[in-house]
Amino acid sequence: MDQETEKRIARLEEEVRALRFELNELKQNKQVIENGTSENHLVKLNKAAAQERGDKQESPKTILKPVVQEKPETPPKKSRSFEEMVVWALPKIFMLILVLGVLWGLKLISDYGLFSNTIKIILAYFLSIGLIITATLMEKRKQDSSQVLTVALYGGSFMIGILTTAAGAILYEVIGLYVALFIAILYIAYGIIISYFKKNEVLSVFIIFTSLLLPYLLEYMEFNNVKILLYVLLLFGAMQWVFIKHRQRVALYVAYFFSIIALQIIYSLNEQGEGYYFISYVILNAVLLAVWLKIFEAGKFRALHEGMLFSLSGLTLLLIHFIPEDSFIAFIVLAIIYGSFAFYIHKREEKRIVDVIGTLALLAFFNMLLALELSPELGNILLPLSTFIGIMLAVRLGAMLMKITYSLLFMILILGHILINDVEPFWSVEHLNYLLILIYLVVIFAYVKGKSIAKSAFTFVNDFYPIIIVLYFFIYIVKFDGTYFSEYGFPYFSCLVLVIVMLGSFFLPERIVGRILRYVLIVTFGIVTLNLLPTHYVDGMEIWLNLIVRIVYACVIIGILSDVYEEGYLYNKWIRGLKINIDGLLMLGILGTMFVIYGVLNQLIYDGYIDYIAIVATKTILLFVTATISLWMSTKRKLKIVRVLGYTILGVAICKLIFIDLGNLSLLVRALLFIAVGGIGLLLSNQLLKSKK
Repeated sequence: MDQETEKRIARLEEEVRALRFELNELKQNKQVIENGTSENHLVKLNKAAAQERGDKQESPKTILKPVVQEKPETPPKKSRSFEEMVVWALPKIFMLILVLGVLWGLKLISDYGLFSNTIKIILAYFLSIGLIITATLMEKRKQDSSQVLTVALYGGSFMIGILTTAAGAILYEVIGLYVALFIAILYIAYGIIISYFKKNEVLSVFIIFTSLLLPYLLEYMEFNNVKILLYVLLLFGAMQWVFIKHRQRVALYVAYFFSIIALQIIYSLNEQGEGYYFISYVILNAVLLAVWLKIFEAGKFRALHEGMLFSLSGLTLLLIHFIPEDSFIAFIVLAIIYGSFAFYIHKREEKRIVDVIGTLALLAFFNMLLALELSPELGNILLPLSTFIGIMLAVRLGAMLMKITYSLLFMILILGHILINDVEPFWSVEHLNYLLILIYLVVIFAYVKGKSIAKSAFTFVNDFYPIIIVLYFFIYIVKFDGTYFSEYGFPYFSCLVLVIVMLGSFFLPERIVGRILRYVLIVTFGIVTLNLLPTHYVDGMEIWLNLIVRIVYACVIIGILSDVYEEGYLYNKWIRGLKINIDGLLMLGILGTMFVIYGVLNQLIYDGYIDYIAIVATKTILLFVTATISLWMSTKRKLKIVRVLGYTILGVAICKLIFIDLGNLSLLVRALLFIAVGGIGLLLSNQLLKSKK
């Protein structure tokens, strides 16, 4: 009984210690832990109690293991559920709906003529101020829900104020332009202040987007370009105060994008003062680099942020080209800025960022060469090269959005090059660029294969990307063929290259050609073979190309059939694992070979190289030879379909010999033909008799 009581007491003491340990963890999680964890008085009491119990309980059976004090872990950051995200987004959505309702309400009032324009503008301003007051009163509650709603109210008041000012000045003309400008600046200052104090990135995006509508009002007021550009620069600079304070990277990207778009639109409206626009682009891009480096954090989405920096800077380089006068100076300055930043970051051992900014410096140099207009053909090489570098950097960084963007741009440039440029003359930049693009595709494939990529991406790269490379290669070969070899429409040289590539794919490992390319090449080979069956109109060198291609295709088919029949390399390496009816495959191959040789004979008649009578006899011999080979193959292995094919062709050959050849051939040719056919028949009979025995 006493022993049972001691066990129960021991279990209760263990539960008490566990409760104390949990309480201790809750206390310590609220403290900042540096250089180890210090023990508080509760831990000391736990240890003292354990020591006292250890002194009293001397029996080995009742000795308890000491409680190990583990370092408390920082509780994981609580992530919002989908429902919470929706609830937090609803105030912003409803505020936008409210703003639209107000605008349509004012339009309705205007249509019915209920109030004058001045009264409508005053009511809109009262609504804007009322939203500010409401948000201020709600902030005193200090509740999370009210904080979310107040941000929406502040944003709505800002939007209504800006739109009301623009409408009062431009549409209704009840506010003087300079008064409207003063009010708009007050609202913008108010927007920047609330962005700073509310720490909300969505609000910051909203403020910067709406504030960048003011340059169009300034343009409407016919302000000097310098003043408009100065406003954009000051606004972008003022918002950096917010971005740096609260590390708002997405807002930085949005602000920069709409700032450079505003510059471009304002320039397109007047197209003067190019130098000021160049200076503005350079200043904006330099500020973007400096602020991005300051608020950048190497976290889960670092590849996305690195890609955004590269893409936005690349967009800037592209937009500068739309200002034609002396744009090379801006590119030189940007190249120097990028190079300086890359050198500075190199000391911090941030290799990935060095790659990004160093690549931008290289692209700025390329664009400088384009702007100098050293050669009108230089752009054909530099533009694909620039996108190729962008793809390589995206793969290097693992930036998915950047890879998609630059891959699409690269494909568009390739398609444009194929449609516009030709390979003639042979020694030309356009022809060289065809080869360079092919090298770019191969290098991208080799580099991506060397990287560890996701399974879905691996499937695309491993199986489909080789098809893209081979497709581009044959587009180039067909263009080259049509320019320098085949003048009458059929690409004989390309057909020979197809055979070489197809045979090469049979012997190359799957990690290079993928799992699909072989089948694509075989189908293409079959389609080309069908096009070789009819007689072609040819002249000059194409006569020999035509015959060579037909003979090569017949030999390739015979070689593949021999390998399959003898269960050689191709059969064991590739075909054995496929669920293919070998009997039917051999039958198709025999027919294909016979028809291709028939096409050669018809072409020889058409070209006039051999007499018609000799061709008729040769065709009859071809039928008997085909039947003999088919029946001989069926005797070696149990091939029922091939045996039926052999007997069928044999019947056709006998009918042709009796009903056609006897009446069309001379006595000499008829004698030679019958001797040849008789000899072939004897060999065939001997083989059949052996198979029966």
